[in-house]
Amino acid sequence: MVERYDRLLGEAQEAFASGDLQAALRHFETAQALASNDGDVDRADRAACNACFVRIELGQAEEQIPLLRRLFMGTLHPRNRCTAAYNMAAAYLNLEDFDSAMEWADRSGELAENVDEPSLAAGVHNQQASLALRFSRFEEAESGFNLALNAMESLGETFQIAGRATVLGNLGYALMCTDRLEEGLGLCEQARATLDELSADHLIYENLQDLCYGYILNDQLEQAHAAGERALILAEHYDDNQVMKNCLFLLAEVAVRRGDAFRGRRYLRELAEFYPEIGMNEEIIDVFLTTDLTNVVNLRG
Repeated sequence: MVERYDRLLGEAQEAFASGDLQAALRHFETAQALASNDGDVDRADRAACNACFVRIELGQAEEQIPLLRRLFMGTLHPRNRCTAAYNMAAAYLNLEDFDSAMEWADRSGELAENVDEPSLAAGVHNQQASLALRFSRFEEAESGFNLALNAMESLGETFQIAGRATVLGNLGYALMCTDRLEEGLGLCEQARATLDELSADHLIYENLQDLCYGYILNDQLEQAHAAGERALILAEHYDDNQVMKNCLFLLAEVAVRRGDAFRGRRYLRELAEFYPEIGMNEEIIDVFLTTDLTNVVNLRG
């Protein structure tokens, strides 16, 4: 049973890294059933936690919270307890309840100290650092991303290579926010090269958004436009409205800086469709056209 269980988890992780979430979910669910039928509660709980995370990524965050809470309270295995807390944070982050997300991320961070599993530690540190970015705690974010990268040093599987590139890009963005623009852009470009090599389009679009932002700040407008347009297309494909909105803001800024107010207005009109309750009219768009939008948009907000 154990050999087949481990194979299923490996296949699920590879499917997840490639963006095939449905296949990942099937493998995790099969592994959970296999362990349950064999009476192995710890392995069943581990697979159940992983299945919950995939469902969160599939937009089913609210439905996972009761199950994850039961797993957190019921499991005796430190790894499973830490994973359940990590996934609770992910669920609340998905639901934009950032205070609850931070609370559970802190719990998973405390529990991770007693779990000798580098991949889990890396995920926990990256999650805490990403939340710190959201609250503009840039030094804390930088430290967390570096801890995540250190935890990944011994991991060489393809899905960990993609994960390391994602964390590297996150660190690059944190450096941009603390006036280390060239260093931050360099890390984001390293991340993009790796993710492109892996054809990880489902992971790269946030990195491309960050590159667009950094290239605007560095007055490299052609590169900013190319990165922003590609990020916008991929974010639309993967139905990520937040990144789409960010890119429209940034691309409008690129257009204005290039002297193309007409195209800038077009991007802002597209952006207005996300805010029907505001009723963004031409006067508001005129204000945005005279505002440095890099000071308005919060890429992690």
